[in-house]
Amino acid sequence: MLGVGSTSTCHRCIELSSGTSRACKIVDKQEIDGAMQQLMDQFYTEIKTLKSLQHPNIIKLYDVFITEDKIYIVMELMSGGELFDYVVQKGTLTEEEASRIVRKVTSALVYMHSKNVIHRDMKPENLLLAHKPRSSHDIEVKIIDFGLSKILSDGPIASSFLGTRGYLAPEMIQRMDYTKSVDAWALGVIIFVLLCGCLPFDDDCQSIPNSPDLRSKFTLRFPRWAKDLSPSAKDLLNRLLDIDSRRRYTAEQAMEHPWVKGDTASKDSLLQSPGRIKPSPGKHGKSSQATRDHVSQMVANRALANAQLAGARSPKVHVRKTSI
Repeated sequence: MLGVGSTSTCHRCIELSSGTSRACKIVDKQEIDGAMQQLMDQFYTEIKTLKSLQHPNIIKLYDVFITEDKIYIVMELMSGGELFDYVVQKGTLTEEEASRIVRKVTSALVYMHSKNVIHRDMKPENLLLAHKPRSSHDIEVKIIDFGLSKILSDGPIASSFLGTRGYLAPEMIQRMDYTKSVDAWALGVIIFVLLCGCLPFDDDCQSIPNSPDLRSKFTLRFPRWAKDLSPSAKDLLNRLLDIDSRRRYTAEQAMEHPWVKGDTASKDSLLQSPGRIKPSPGKHGKSSQATRDHVSQMVANRALANAQLAGARSPKVHVRKTSI
């Protein structure tokens, strides 16, 4: 067994014709009552979306079997674990290595958007490795979990409020209509965490900021420990994390950015992020708890970054006495 959820289990299975290992998610319909019908809808959404996608950096759906009481979803086996766990275990990461990872994720996003698919839950826990990398050149990262995705068949606009705190675009937090640009925002947050080891902004999606407060809430501030980050990386982040969705970089524009292409990503400077990212507990499958732990750690790191920045601006402030 690979993982256990509230209404499903995931098992390793073997394709008899080839002997290849696959992952099989088994959904027990009897465990899903009327109040949890939304979960069933998410399973069917994931199946529909993955059937329409074929990309080397998106998890592959092989087959689906539906019986009276169960759904069997056969997918590619991701035996390498979560991407960020690998980064933590590796211990070191250069901008060039990070750029190669980001290039693959961005490529998948470009393809997905070309198919009018919006993911709506892009986050580190949904980036898995197909196998344990032998080197940084051997990383095969894939986007998973399309349960909250949507195929934009009726136009480029969506309105449902969903996703993961810390990775929600401003327009979604404001409960406004939105486009595929919310995925680009989440990509920017993922890159920021990968490079800096903390969230780019204070996490406060409980409140809905007024328009005048929006710019101050989402002012991009880099932690002091990321002072050696290249200007090109900072430029990319500023363009992806633009609060104006009309100005915000699309996935296609990000793919053409010199840092993503690897032209300006430093080969020598070591990032401080691996020591600050919290590894997930246990196997993938406890994703809800893993996500809560990850976001909590990134919020704490953001608070620490804010305290250090405040201390740099006001030398009289005793940062060590600040409660974080």
